[in-house]
Amino acid sequence: MINLVLIGMPGCGKTTISRRLHETLKIPLIDIDAYLEDNCMETIEEMFLKGEAYFRDQETRMTRRLATVHGTILSCGGGIVLREENMRLLSRNGRIYYLKRDIEKIMEEVDTSHRPLLKQGKQALYRLEKERSHLYERYADVIVDNNDSIETTVRTIQEDYQAWCQRV
Repeated sequence: MINLVLIGMPGCGKTTISRRLHETLKIPLIDIDAYLEDNCMETIEEMFLKGEAYFRDQETRMTRRLATVHGTILSCGGGIVLREENMRLLSRNGRIYYLKRDIEKIMEEVDTSHRPLLKQGKQALYRLEKERSHLYERYADVIVDNNDSIETTVRTIQEDYQAWCQRV
């Protein structure tokens, strides 16, 4: 069984949607950022203090491990798309869903205080979106509009994923 992989901007709803999909589909869920913290025994903020390159190296190392799992929901950090290797690994055994949410909605809801790349304030979110949106679109198998209800987004992904699993 292939993995269900969620990518998108920080604050786009990956954590919430992945948890709902886990409850609905009854398949394992791994939040890559939490997995990274557990396995490196450091918080993401602590890793970023050593430099973004250090963090990205650790993220890629964990992605290599997780690329071997099957039938799992993988909720990715917002920057996973910055390294082509990560996306190549995830796409080998996964259907990739880009949760696309209006930046204004994210800005209304996101707490930037615990997000290293957003410490400069919510304007940093606009910069990240400009830098990453084309990457999310490039690597996505399915682009899912996440501006409606959580239930609608979960249903859309669930229906597509189940249909895809029946085909492969």
